Amino acid sequence: MGGYDAGVFVKTTVRRRGDREYRYLSLVEAVREGGKNKHRTLLRLGEASQLAASGQLDRIIGALRAHAEGRWVDASEVAAGEAPAVGGMAAVDTYWKRLGLDGFFRGLGEGRGLGWSLGDAVLAMVAGRLLAPCSKRRLGEWLVRDVAAPEGFRCPELWQFYRALDVVAAAKADIEQLLYARLTDLTNLDLRLVCYDLTSTYFEGARGSSERFCSRAFGYSRDRRGDRPQVVIGLLVTGDGIPIAHHVFAGDTADVTTLPGVLEDLASRFGVGGICVVADRGLVSEGNLGELSARGFDHVLATRLHRSPQVAAVLGAATRPDAQWHPVPQADSAVCDLTHDGQRFVVALSAQRLGRDTTRTAQLVARTEAELLALEARVRAGRLNDATRIAQAAARILDRSGVARLFDTEIAPGRFLYHYREDALAYEEELLAGRYVLATSLTPTQASAPQVLLAYRRLLEVESTFRVLKDFLELRPVYHWTEQRVRGHIAICVLAAVIEALIEQDLTRAEVADPDLPHQTLTPRRALRELGRIRRVTLNVAGTPIGVVTRRSPLQAHTLTALNVNTKPWDKPTLR
Repeated sequence: MGGYDAGVFVKTTVRRRGDREYRYLSLVEAVREGGKNKHRTLLRLGEASQLAASGQLDRIIGALRAHAEGRWVDASEVAAGEAPAVGGMAAVDTYWKRLGLDGFFRGLGEGRGLGWSLGDAVLAMVAGRLLAPCSKRRLGEWLVRDVAAPEGFRCPELWQFYRALDVVAAAKADIEQLLYARLTDLTNLDLRLVCYDLTSTYFEGARGSSERFCSRAFGYSRDRRGDRPQVVIGLLVTGDGIPIAHHVFAGDTADVTTLPGVLEDLASRFGVGGICVVADRGLVSEGNLGELSARGFDHVLATRLHRSPQVAAVLGAATRPDAQWHPVPQADSAVCDLTHDGQRFVVALSAQRLGRDTTRTAQLVARTEAELLALEARVRAGRLNDATRIAQAAARILDRSGVARLFDTEIAPGRFLYHYREDALAYEEELLAGRYVLATSLTPTQASAPQVLLAYRRLLEVESTFRVLKDFLELRPVYHWTEQRVRGHIAICVLAAVIEALIEQDLTRAEVADPDLPHQTLTPRRALRELGRIRRVTLNVAGTPIGVVTRRSPLQAHTLTALNVNTKPWDKPTLR
C-alpha cells in the first residue's frame, strides 16, 4: 500500500432483489495506490435495516461515540427550555449606547451615591415603552420572563424604577443637553427649523391639584377627556422629526402663554442662531410675535382664520383675478405669496381640504339647524317661555356646534327666531373653505412660498411624535401620584421617542421595505415587532444548558444591518 491519503468512512451499497431494495453498510478506507484512488473494505457491517432492528447499529455508534472528541447525544437527551426575545432589546440597547446614555446614567448614579444601577433601571423603562408598554409593576416580570437582557444587565427592583423616575425628572435638562450633543454628531442635527406644538395627557385616580402635584388640573383636553385632570406637554422637534426638548405645564395652561418660556429655554440652552420656529395658530399672539422678533428667531405661524380683519383682507387679495398661485406638488396644494401692512403672508389652498371643509361645514350647519328648529318648536308650543331659559338653551346648542359664527338669534319672552349671518356664510364658503394662512418673517430670498408651506407642514412631524407617544409608547393613562414621578414618566417616553425617530431614519436610509405595503418603508413599530420574534432558546442537552439564537429571516437580517446591531455573538451556541 502506498500513499495513504484519506480516511475511514461508512460506505452504503445498494442492491436490488426482485422488487425490494437492500442497503449494505461497510467500513471503508480511502487509499491511493499507483496514482489512483481506491476504496479498501475493512469491515462489512451488514444490511442497514437488520442492523437497526436488532439494535446493533446503535451499539456500534455508542461504542464509537465514547472515543470521539466531539460530544454526541441522543435526541431523547435534548429538551427546550426558556426562549426569551433577543432582537428588539438588542436594537434598543444599540441606540442606548450610541447616544451615550449608558455612560451618562452610570456617572449620574455614581455621583448621587446610588448603590444600584440607575442606567439599567432607565434602560429597562425606555425599552419597555418601545417593546411592550406596561406598568412599572409588570416591567420586572417582563424583563425576567420575556426578553433577553444585554450582557451585564441587572434587573432592577420595583422601588428602583420609581426612584429612577425621580432622578430622570431632576436631570431632564442635562439629559437633553447630552442628546443634543450626541445627535449633532450622529445625525448632523439641523436646528434651523424647529417645530413646536402642544398636547395633553390625563390621569386616573385622584382629581384636582395637590401639594404633591400642583400641575395636575382640569383644562382643554386633546384626548377628549375633560372629566380627567391633566398636564400639558410642549414638544420641540427638528424638521427631521427628532425630539430635542420637552416642557410640562399645568393642565389649565393656555397654549399661547407657553411659547415665551420655551423660546427663552431654546436660546439659553442650545445657543444656536438662525432658528425658525414653526407653530400652529393656538400659539399666536402679538406678544409672542414680539418675543420671537426680540430673540432673533424667524417664524412660520398659522394664523387665526376667524375674527381677524387682517386675515380676511389677505384671503380677499388671494382670491382676486390677478393673484398669482404656485403649485406645491409635495403637499398636493397651491400657494399665493402676499404682503399686507408690511407683513408677509402665504395663503395655501388644498383641494382635499376644500372638499373636507365644505362637507364638514354642511354637516355642522345641518345638525345645528335641526337643533335650533327643535328649540323654536318648543318655544312656539309654549313649553318654553322664559327669555333667559330660551337664551341658555340656544347658547348650549351654538357653543357645541362649531359653527356658531354663522347664526344670529332673536330672543324675547315666548319668542325665538334664528337666521343665517350671510356675511359670515359668504366668508366661509367663498374665502375660507380649503384655505389657510401662514404668517412668516422669512423673506422670499430666505424661503419661497412653497418652502414656507413645506416648513409649516413639518408640524406633522410633531403630531406624528405625539401619536407615537400616546399610541405606540402608551404615554397615557398615567397613574403616578406625584409631580416628579409624572415628569419622569414623560421624560422616559420622550427618550423612547428619540430612539424611535432614529430607528425610522436608519430604516429609511437603508430602504428597508415593508413586505405588506408596497412602496413604504418598514415602520419602527413593525421593525421592533419583527426583531422581537428572534429568540434565544436554551436547550438542555444531556444535563448541559446551551443557548442558541433562532435563525433570522431576510427581513430581520436587513433590519438588523440597517440598525447596525452586532449579531456576531448570536452565531455560536453558548454554554449557559
